[in-house]
Amino acid sequence: MIKISIILLTYNEKENVGVLIPSIEEVITNINAEIIVVDDSSPDGTAALANDLNKKYNNIRVILRKKNKGFAPSLLKGFDCSRGEFIATMDADLCHDPRVLPKMVGYLENKTADIVIGSRYVHGSVSEGKPIIKKMASKSAQGIANFILGLKIKDTTNNFRVFRKEVYEAIKDDLHPTGNVVLTEFLYNAHKKKFKMKEIPIHFIEKRKDKTRMNLFKEVFNFVKTITKIKLNIK
Repeated sequence: MIKISIILLTYNEKENVGVLIPSIEEVITNINAEIIVVDDSSPDGTAALANDLNKKYNNIRVILRKKNKGFAPSLLKGFDCSRGEFIATMDADLCHDPRVLPKMVGYLENKTADIVIGSRYVHGSVSEGKPIIKKMASKSAQGIANFILGLKIKDTTNNFRVFRKEVYEAIKDDLHPTGNVVLTEFLYNAHKKKFKMKEIPIHFIEKRKDKTRMNLFKEVFNFVKTITKIKLNIK
């Protein structure tokens, strides 16, 4: 039986995938794992490279989306196609260190948690390359989300986590494909179902391009608006 399915969402990540997948393979040598690459029809050949890497590792599956459907639909597609007892998600742009994966899996195996979140904001975390204004906006959004949803998670939006597949099966009908907000919605619904969550510190390297202050304001506003709709169960 496959122990863990590792979901990578890609769009024009050929260069990064060529580094990331071998790095993941190095740390899962003692784990029966599969890597699922959900690619939104990258024109740079990301999917082809992933298929080539499978010839070496024989544990990679590529799900090629016919058009770019965005983050949430691709993420949920990966979950639906997973065959592992556990599911892991991480960004494909090298901002997350796969060497933390065995530790995260360990917390599930010893039943300390049902969901383990790689957090940018708990004590011991290191975050590189993130402008102070962006960090402040992110933390503000986290605080508002926790207040509205009744969560006590310092980082609800980071896509570096490992969880039992049974968690997804229990909440999938309550998830809406609403961009990155689905990451927070996932935790909210898991919290309502009384699943145990644990945050651990990580070394995070910001890779995304800077946004203007106005764009950050709009992003936070839209995030809070969507979170409020989730709380009120408004579609």
